[in-house]
Amino acid sequence: MQTKIRDQTVSHRQKNPRKNIVEAVIASQSDKWSDATKQTARSDANRILEALVSDIGVQGIIDAMDRQGFEGAAYRYLISPLYEESASRRPPPKRD
Repeated sequence: MQTKIRDQTVSHRQKNPRKNIVEAVIASQSDKWSDATKQTARSDANRILEALVSDIGVQGIIDAMDRQGFEGAAYRYLISPLYEESASRRPPPKRD
């Protein structure tokens, strides 16, 4: 079953290639941003990803990926450890 899902995912990814969203944004701003700003944007994108993954959770990410046109369940192998890592980095809630 896992092999079948992996084969379907590879086929889907090959048929539907998408440019990396971060690189697409950086390219669209290339005449406005310095190289240092572009590098900062790449780092900030990872921070954004970490916060979203931690907030949304595994199933929320899978559902969001489905809505975006990806086969979300095929990415569970990566989503789960991303969630675990991002959740472990989350600071404790602030007390009033």
